[in-house]
Amino acid sequence: MYVYTLPLSHSRLKLQNGKIRTSCYSNRSGSLRRSVKIPSSTSKSWELTFIMLTVSDGGRANFTCISAQQPGLKDEDDTPRNNLKKALDSAPPSRDFRGVLKEIVRNKYLEVAQMKENNSIFSLKKALDNAPPSRDFRGALKVSYIRTGSPGLIAEVKKASPSRGVLREDFHAVEIAKAYESGGAACLSVLTDEEYFQGSFENLEDIRNSGVKCPLLCKDFIVDVVQLYYARIKGADAVLLIAAILPDIDIKRMLKICKKIGLAALVEVHDENEMDRMLGIDGIELLGINNRDLETFEVDISITKKLLEGERGEKIQQKGIIVVGESGLFTPDDIAYVQEAGVKAILVGESIVKPKDPIQGIRKLFGKDISA
Repeated sequence: MYVYTLPLSHSRLKLQNGKIRTSCYSNRSGSLRRSVKIPSSTSKSWELTFIMLTVSDGGRANFTCISAQQPGLKDEDDTPRNNLKKALDSAPPSRDFRGVLKEIVRNKYLEVAQMKENNSIFSLKKALDNAPPSRDFRGALKVSYIRTGSPGLIAEVKKASPSRGVLREDFHAVEIAKAYESGGAACLSVLTDEEYFQGSFENLEDIRNSGVKCPLLCKDFIVDVVQLYYARIKGADAVLLIAAILPDIDIKRMLKICKKIGLAALVEVHDENEMDRMLGIDGIELLGINNRDLETFEVDISITKKLLEGERGEKIQQKGIIVVGESGLFTPDDIAYVQEAGVKAILVGESIVKPKDPIQGIRKLFGKDISA
């Protein structure tokens, strides 16, 4: 489905009596009238949230209801649907990548809406009984750090990115994953976003079923708890939660669900504000520092050092958090720099997936063989 790059239209309506007619309006699209049926007691009042999907040539908007919730009723499996609006409204003025990020997240909401049509929370919870056993993602990083004396490697199975385009034309996810494991990777990160990174859940599932023993991180743009259950069922041992697109209340709720269903959570920050927010949340055990500026798309590994200095670094040590360095790591000097700053794990994609032999790419990155 093509998604128009338009300002997000969000409408909330309070409904009663089961079936009524409603209207949603957009400054670009006129209105859409539709009947809505609430599957519950007619004596209950409900709050519905609509999100605009597309706009036809005639200017009529297509909306979908992404939340039907009783006001005041809280459910840990029901992530507040206004989190995207909050994230976008609080974002700095749009420049290159920030605009791309908004587009990616908006598109992810559409994917999730489709996912929820095909997979209810109830059915996903039931499917957890047949999910592969959960493996210790955080523990694998700790063991690797002790064994090699270098940050544990989360090697990324990634074909493409919005900034770099296709990184590897000859891309075979399982072969790359096995090479990473042979090369000494502690864990693997598997891109599952199709639209912008040419990844897939099929890759995640295939790698899990291939005999690869490394714990797997499902790397995607998580905006809804349904994605947590889906990732776990497909074989993930961990997921990525991005502070730039999730409000604190959602991260707290998702951390609880991750713990309950056997997922580790790598929480990613990009700047001081996000770092301070996350250090105020209990339960974070893995904290990723992305050295990529979300506004300019430039990479500066000194960001890692800056965010780990002073009181922030002390809090991280007190909480026992493992810090993961992300983006801009290409040489042994880069690895040594972030390790000295306090990093005990790194997530690397481009510098090891582009070489014809990923094992040699890992050796070049670390300046040594970390497989022994």
